[in-house]
Amino acid sequence: MFNALIKKPKVTLIFLLLLVVIGSLTYFQIPKREIPEISLNVGTITTVYPGAAPNVVERDITTPLEKELLDIDGMDSVTSVSGLGVSNIVMELTDDADRDKVFSQVQQKVSDVSREFPEDAFEPTINTDIQMGAIASYNILHEDRALLLEQKDIIEGWVPQLEDIDGVRKVTIKGLEESGYTLNLDSETMQEERVLLPDVITAIQNELEITPLGSQQEGNQISQLTFEHIENIEEVENVFLKKDEEGNSLYVGDVASLTQIPTEQEDLITYNGSPAISLTIMQEKGVDIPTLHTTVDEEMERLAKDLPEEVEMDLYYTQNDIVSKIFKDLGISFLISILAVVLITFFGLNTVSAILVAISIPISIALGLIPLPYANVDLNQISIIGIIIALGILVDDAIVVNDNIQRRYQLGDGPLKGAITGTKEVRVSIITSTLAIVFTFLPLTFLGGPNGAFISALPTVLIATIIGSTIVALTIVPIFMAWRQKKKARKQGKNGLLGSQFDKAGNWYSSKILTKVVKKPLLTGLAVLTFCTASYALVPFIPVVFFPSADREEVTVSVTYPAGTPLEETESRLQQMEESLKTDKAVYETTIFAGSGEPGIFGSTLSNSGENTGQIVLRVDREQQSAADTITKWQPELRDENPDAVVMLSTIEAGPPVGAPIALTVVGEDIEELMKSVNGMKEEIKSLEGSGAVIDDVGSAQPTISYVPNREAMEEHGITAQEISNQIRLVTEGIPVGSYEAGLERETLTIVQDLVEDGEKINLEALELPSKTETTEFGAPVLIPLSELVTVEETEVLPLIPHKDGDRTITVRVYPGEDDKQKLEAEVKDIAASYETDSISVSVGGESSARSDFFIEVGKLFLIVIFLIYILMVVQFNSLRLPLLIMSSVYLAISGAMIGLFITQTGLGFMAMMGIVSLAGIVVRNATVFIEFMESRLQEGATLSEAVIDSGKARLRPVVLTAFTSIAALLPIAFSGDVLFTPLAISIISGIFFSTFFTLLFVPAFYIVIKRKKVKEA
Repeated sequence: MFNALIKKPKVTLIFLLLLVVIGSLTYFQIPKREIPEISLNVGTITTVYPGAAPNVVERDITTPLEKELLDIDGMDSVTSVSGLGVSNIVMELTDDADRDKVFSQVQQKVSDVSREFPEDAFEPTINTDIQMGAIASYNILHEDRALLLEQKDIIEGWVPQLEDIDGVRKVTIKGLEESGYTLNLDSETMQEERVLLPDVITAIQNELEITPLGSQQEGNQISQLTFEHIENIEEVENVFLKKDEEGNSLYVGDVASLTQIPTEQEDLITYNGSPAISLTIMQEKGVDIPTLHTTVDEEMERLAKDLPEEVEMDLYYTQNDIVSKIFKDLGISFLISILAVVLITFFGLNTVSAILVAISIPISIALGLIPLPYANVDLNQISIIGIIIALGILVDDAIVVNDNIQRRYQLGDGPLKGAITGTKEVRVSIITSTLAIVFTFLPLTFLGGPNGAFISALPTVLIATIIGSTIVALTIVPIFMAWRQKKKARKQGKNGLLGSQFDKAGNWYSSKILTKVVKKPLLTGLAVLTFCTASYALVPFIPVVFFPSADREEVTVSVTYPAGTPLEETESRLQQMEESLKTDKAVYETTIFAGSGEPGIFGSTLSNSGENTGQIVLRVDREQQSAADTITKWQPELRDENPDAVVMLSTIEAGPPVGAPIALTVVGEDIEELMKSVNGMKEEIKSLEGSGAVIDDVGSAQPTISYVPNREAMEEHGITAQEISNQIRLVTEGIPVGSYEAGLERETLTIVQDLVEDGEKINLEALELPSKTETTEFGAPVLIPLSELVTVEETEVLPLIPHKDGDRTITVRVYPGEDDKQKLEAEVKDIAASYETDSISVSVGGESSARSDFFIEVGKLFLIVIFLIYILMVVQFNSLRLPLLIMSSVYLAISGAMIGLFITQTGLGFMAMMGIVSLAGIVVRNATVFIEFMESRLQEGATLSEAVIDSGKARLRPVVLTAFTSIAALLPIAFSGDVLFTPLAISIISGIFFSTFFTLLFVPAFYIVIKRKKVKEA
């Protein structure tokens, strides 16, 4: 087929030109973003149960839901937190689960279980739309927070307009007050009119909660039946209560007043000291970030005109700036890589051949872009790195084909024959080496979880580009070589700027090195093998960093104060902390998020957030101080200044989040025994040197006022616990009595009476309930004060009860310094083992566990890669031993990678491992080129020594050129300082560099050992 394409150059070139045009257009159509989109197979269920204690929420809400959820196929794990008045459940699906099917079953299970919930519990809210990242976040600013809150209707009105933009998935707002309607009962009027609390509750519920009437068929017509009732909440005051003694109708409005008041405020936000409201816009999957940002920003500018002049809007964060910087930096690296690769080819090839090889670069890339949209791959820093890695490899095929065609012309072949024959001789080798790269990177697309989603763009792009380069090398290169040979009017000049030096090096390598290798092949091979094996002893001295911190200016300070701390107090203490941080000259911007924390744009969302939690986001001038240095400087100081708080400083990780460095999972049935074990472990771990922060996911005990019922008095007066509970609730948070329509949603109506002001204690003497057994002389029931019915005890209870897969489970997280991780982990494991009992189980995991799991998964894939490449070589050489020799170059390359990582002290982590896996497909090319030539010379009748020595002259140039083009392509990345990709570049560069020299000795030596007996027998 390829011969036919070479013989019909015009048709071939027109077809390839069409593909190049399609590839170029694809570049402008592919979405561009910061990192690959990571779809989380996660869903949440939130159920509000107003006023219920954590153990009640656990018993009545969380546990019934968990039992049903765990029976669903495809459910990997179910974790939950039962807190004061709310249950939060997080569902994690298996990687191969049918997402739609599983969540459909979740909807049905939740619907069934919720029918048995207590009456006061709200309907569960299921969220399956969870995605990392946002396109932009804006701050609405003014010095007067009250004025900001007055803009609530305007700002909330923006949401549907923004969500109507094509590509916008969701808009979230932080910092606004939630409001609702409250019915305030007049206790004096109720006494005068002899209206009891149950009378009011029953009357309102009977009006708001109407049972649907269904439908009725009359003849051939079905009519829907409805019952008219109040549709406007203001009409609740007109609800009938009863007739008074004079026969007049008494309505709710006669004993109560309806008011709209703020019900809660989850967040208090300040930006550089100014009150703020945060509006964050999340994008849909597959959108182009720069295009969407332009549209969103224009719409926000238009909407901001609705605000008063004195209210400002500030663009706080946009992914577009990051995308622009990434594409600028990687674009420069990309251009430098191209220039470096082209320069290397000029050293070893003549000018026309070097230009031809250079032309193959953009053509190969254009061809490689075509399948990307169909593979759901967009342009991001991972895919661009894939192209840069491919740069150094994709010219290899063109160099080998060009070099061999030149050799055929030197042997006297004509233009067309030389092009066809020269291509044919190396075609199998090129296709085989291309398949080797495909087999190397294809398994990486099957890596599971967030790590697999994060890296999958790299192998996809690399495979597509390398296949494109193979097509170019086997078609365009021979076509142009034939055309040039026909038009060549003078003798060819030297092969490249260093052509004569390459020739001298080839002759020296053949005559001085290989002649000695031929004499002592086994000794030479074993010497190389011993040196490379010894290099693996460097592994313990290489730092291990799974995902490094990104080189960004944001640092997040996450703070958890003691349970029970009010939101206003949390904000005040965060402001004090902010003042300390502002003394750092490198800190030029601060934002406080008191409450639920920052809106998920900096990768540091709070778990189990509440009024006692908050975050400060710092922006640091990186020219003065890095994010890592800021953390090192301030974390100990802030912890010393706030001994009663849990303070954690973090910055954005250059990859998917992997959790705490060390995490202990403690499981048991008895919550008191569980907490006793957890507290004991925490104290022991804190005493270890370098332990850093040690926190659990329960937090400190929350102050609690417990009302102990006087059962005898209750029985004497016929008063129930529910009545007492309602009376106390009436003066604290109010009693929900029904829901009403508020636009497209339903809101809850709450009734209150004589609300207790913040800071005041409940006066039980003033709260009274009517006795059902005693009456006054006028026949009215005697009013019994609650002080006679209950006694008050002050105590503490756990604010949260966490579960994992249905069991009570508390997680202890340890955040040691980088230098202390490995030593501390061993000590923590010993402590954990000492707390194991029949009723308490403890397991140790965290980042190290995730890292180990990843290395095991990569190890499995690496074995598959080696096996596939080996089978490929067996087919090519029809031998079992020669492929083993070729595969040994992978062993040599990995040892070279270890040397490079050790010398540069670069972390052995996720990207470094990706580089090591990549070496398997890259370095086998050199060994294949050598062995294929030696096999060809033996078939031509040469002796074994002649075949080996001649291979040095014929193959040194393409081997060295291809090795150094691969290295040159990655040098800009290695020296860029990019924390994510430098380990990948160094592992590949050092692996190729050292393996090239090892291969020049090892492969000829063991080729002689393998072939010597067989050749003699022949």
